Amino acid sequence: MDQRYIDIIRYQINNWQDADVRTVPGVMTQIHCGPDKDDPSIEYQINWFIDCSETYIHNHRHSFDTHCLEGGYSEKLWQIVDEGSGACTYQFLRHSGNVFDSPIKLPGALQHVGSRIHFPGNILHVGIDQYHAILPNASSAERVLTFLVKHTPSIPVEMFVLSDQPVINAPKNEIQPATEEDRQSLYDKLDSWLAKHHY
Repeated sequence: MDQRYIDIIRYQINNWQDADVRTVPGVMTQIHCGPDKDDPSIEYQINWFIDCSETYIHNHRHSFDTHCLEGGYSEKLWQIVDEGSGACTYQFLRHSGNVFDSPIKLPGALQHVGSRIHFPGNILHVGIDQYHAILPNASSAERVLTFLVKHTPSIPVEMFVLSDQPVINAPKNEIQPATEEDRQSLYDKLDSWLAKHHY
């Protein structure tokens, strides 16, 4: 792993009282590490998944490189393919807090077009136009810990969810400040990860 990313993790540990630690209920605890000191279009984030299974096929507002530090998951890639069969896909605009607009009906069927595996030491690039869903690896009992390098696009991008159904039943999960217990758990995890890898 690039030394500058390790330095960012260590900086968070050494300045923990100021760390911006948040929780996405039932999904992850994350640290927003702020922008790159030389390029404000790049931001850094640490994710520690509670449950890395994401039931929605979705894109992201930022392209990013995800560095897997611990654990692992499988990623499925999806596209809408219109073969003239009359099949359709529903596109939902996704807002913060897991709130969705009414769907737009698009021609074509959702097709699984590829898969990738994320594992410790691996780097995956996720583009803003890539629709994906992730699933936990059956072979890994560890919670997934990742370091993200996020790239802000020059033109803002919306986040969408794709489905073959016109309704999504989704619990609202507004991002919240992490509890002291969650903060301490993530501190301990990062501290042990740095020690384990002799950083």
